[in-house]
Amino acid sequence: MDNKELISILEAIAKLSGQVAKLTEKSERPPKTVAKKRSDEIHELATALAKAQGEIKIAGKKSENPFYKSAYSDLAEVINASRPHLTKNGLSVVHQINQDEDGANFLHTTLLHTSGQWLESKVRIVPSKGDIQSFGAAVTYLKRYSYAALVGVVSADEDDDGESEMEVSRSEYKKGTKTNYSYNRKKESFDTITKEQLEELRLELSDHPELAEEIMEKLKIQHLSDLPKSKFLVTVKRIREIVQARENRR
Repeated sequence: MDNKELISILEAIAKLSGQVAKLTEKSERPPKTVAKKRSDEIHELATALAKAQGEIKIAGKKSENPFYKSAYSDLAEVINASRPHLTKNGLSVVHQINQDEDGANFLHTTLLHTSGQWLESKVRIVPSKGDIQSFGAAVTYLKRYSYAALVGVVSADEDDDGESEMEVSRSEYKKGTKTNYSYNRKKESFDTITKEQLEELRLELSDHPELAEEIMEKLKIQHLSDLPKSKFLVTVKRIREIVQARENRR
C-alpha cells in the first residue's frame, strides 16, 4: 500500500468519525419540552369563567380607525367590559412577553384563578417594522385579541353576516371620481402581496407606523405581508390620502 492510498483511507476514516460524532451529539441532546397551555385541573377556573361570562357585556366600539373610517373596540374597552366580572369571580389576566430559544418574541396571555388553576394562549409577535413603535403597536393589537379570545369577550362588529364567504363588488366615490374594484375574498384571501409590494407599503408607512396597526386591525391580519393583493392599491391610495390631509392641516 503506497502513501496515497494510506492518506485516502485515513481521510475517509476521519470523515466517518466526524459524521458519527455529529449523530452522537444529536442523540444526546435533550428533547424539546412542549410548554403546557393549562394547569392539570381547571374545573374551578371553568366554573368561575362560566359565571363571569354570564355577566360580561358586549364590548362597545369607542375608538375610531381613521384609515378605514370605522369604529372598533380597543383594548381598554374590552377590559372595561370584562374585568369587574372576572375579578368578582376570582379571575385575572396577565400578559408576558417572552423569547424562545431562537430569539423569537411571543406574547403569553394567562387566565388565572384564585385556586391556582390557569389557562394560557401564546402568539408570536411579528411587527410590521423593526422599530420600537411598530413592536409596541403589534403587542397592543395581539393583547386585545388574545385577551378577548381567552376570556370570551365579543365586540359589536365581529359578525360580518357571511361577507367573508361571498363574492361582492364594491364601489368607492371619492372627490367626484368613481373607483370600482371587485374581489372574491374567499378566493383571494391567501393571495397575498409580493415582496416588492410589501417594500413599497413599508416605504409609504415609514413616517407613519401607527397606520400599520390600523390596516391590520381593519383587515384582521397579524402582519403587513398578509395583506391581500386585492387590497394593495386601495390601501396605498388611502395611506396617501391620510398623509396629504395631515400635511394640509399643518
